[in-house]
Amino acid sequence: RVYGEDHSDVATSYNGIASVLYAQGKHDDALEYLFKSLNIRMRVYGEDHPDVATSYNNIASVLDTQGKHDDTLEYHLKSLNIRMRVYGEDHPNVATSYNNIA
Repeated sequence: RVYGEDHSDVATSYNGIASVLYAQGKHDDALEYLFKSLNIRMRVYGEDHPDVATSYNNIASVLDTQGKHDDTLEYHLKSLNIRMRVYGEDHPNVATSYNNIA
């Protein structure tokens, strides 16, 4: 074992696996890996980190594809709130979050 379970590179790998599963139409499986990635990022970085915001955004995208719009909004708002705290209101990533919610 080089990194162990709680390493940011493991979270990134899980995110990549989720992307492939999503492309294959395996949305539930993709969500499983996205949540694994999120959980590692939360343990490694804490709640207020851009990578955690990205995880929330990725989860929201899959949920949107599944037609789970209330859940989609919940995760996009979590992403937006982190980005607002981390970057401030006038940052391109905050604008992207607003666009995702629209």
